[in-house]
Amino acid sequence: MLALLGGIFGWVWLFSIPFSIWYLVSAVFTDAPWSRFFWAAGIGFVSKNMLRGFEANKNRVALEARLTSNGVPEEAARELAFRAMNGAGDAP
Repeated sequence: MLALLGGIFGWVWLFSIPFSIWYLVSAVFTDAPWSRFFWAAGIGFVSKNMLRGFEANKNRVALEARLTSNGVPEEAARELAFRAMNGAGDAP
């Protein structure tokens, strides 16, 4: 499910780039409204950040699953994954 949502936000982000460029050029060289550019850029910004969040969560869940399958207790695996994902320690 996380991969699907991440993929959707990734595609939205990729589609927002050419639209942002088009709307920026249109706003600069014609009388097109600037709001279209800001909407496209804002949607791209939000989508990119959502994509990063889903990818980080997917990686954390995979790391926790790998740790627990190697015999690490669930709570310790959660703590190790949190520290590894936040740069507070080395990944196991």
